[in-house]
Amino acid sequence: MAIRLRKLYRQAKPQYDMRLVTGKAGLDNLINWVHMIEEEPVAEFLRGNELVFTTGIGYADSTWLNSFTQKLINNKAGGLIVNVGPYIKSIPEATKEYCRQQGFPLFTIPWHFRLVDVTRDFCRSIIDSEQTEMSISGALKTLIFFPADLPKCQSILECYGFDAAWRCCAAVISLAAGEEELHDEYLAVVRLYVERIINSVSEKYSIFVQDKRLVVVLANFSENEINYCIDRIIESYLGAERKYRIHIGVGQNEHGLPLLGKSYKQAIAVLPVAVKNNHYKVYYKDMGIYKILLSTDEKDVLNEIYNEVLGELATYDAVNNTDYMSTLKHYLENDASVQAVAKELYLHRNTINYKLGKIKEITGCNLASTEDRLKIMLAFKIKDIL
Repeated sequence: MAIRLRKLYRQAKPQYDMRLVTGKAGLDNLINWVHMIEEEPVAEFLRGNELVFTTGIGYADSTWLNSFTQKLINNKAGGLIVNVGPYIKSIPEATKEYCRQQGFPLFTIPWHFRLVDVTRDFCRSIIDSEQTEMSISGALKTLIFFPADLPKCQSILECYGFDAAWRCCAAVISLAAGEEELHDEYLAVVRLYVERIINSVSEKYSIFVQDKRLVVVLANFSENEINYCIDRIIESYLGAERKYRIHIGVGQNEHGLPLLGKSYKQAIAVLPVAVKNNHYKVYYKDMGIYKILLSTDEKDVLNEIYNEVLGELATYDAVNNTDYMSTLKHYLENDASVQAVAKELYLHRNTINYKLGKIKEITGCNLASTEDRLKIMLAFKIKDIL
């Protein structure tokens, strides 16, 4: 959990006469660290969410600030503080206007203040924020994986303003990339924009890595706020050229922090559904009858049911290059209407009847039997989640 720029500004305004020149819209930007940059090309090496200081030493005038701020914005910096003095006497109007248009916070601090003092104070605040994040994440992780430690975790969370009665929701984000060695780098990138999005709604959240996935815990978020955050995360992914694919499983917004582990299990359960069907997001609350199947830990039993009902048919298709599985699914989805299936697949009724006869022969199921059709439908649903 980085610190909001607004908090640093409120802290430094009276102490260092720090003044906001423009870019008020960006005061809720997250700041991970501070950097002193005196050469324009160095801005290309920023990772994002840094608060940058500059004195302009080495430049004859302040016109370089125009391209400098553009580079900072392109590299996702959180803001710029100009140490006004002998090197930068004033900020060009063009720079101010550009920062205003971009919603990029631009500040000044008078020359007589020592920047070493300012940066030290800011770094201390950022470190304190990180320690708070570690404590909150640690307590929430314990709640998920060791629910017996609830009293201790609840006490820690209450110290940071969390209420045990709040609703809680867990979302799990997985990435699929071609080059496994870059996986950690991708996670860091995703975490950066996920945190920026969620922090714009509330500070009562936590993000941590578990089994090479990002786990996002949202506390006291409404359903609309959860949907907004998930949609924004996907929009941010789609809005840039990414080298990975993203999938999100979202648990239910459960009543009370003690049920966080339940929400996490739900998110983990639906994540493979998102991956298998190439969906960006899947909500457990929308799974309907699948919830019954997802709630069991006996995956071997589900596999056994599927193989007993559809295993031979799937094997027959693979060996003989037939499409009986697909035909059977269309038949069930069309309420066992041969005519509807024939129309949908642009085939003659006799062709569909022939295929259904072969399916009955291979599976041993009576397709006219409601009980057998129910059994087959269940097997198809099992296939969807395994």
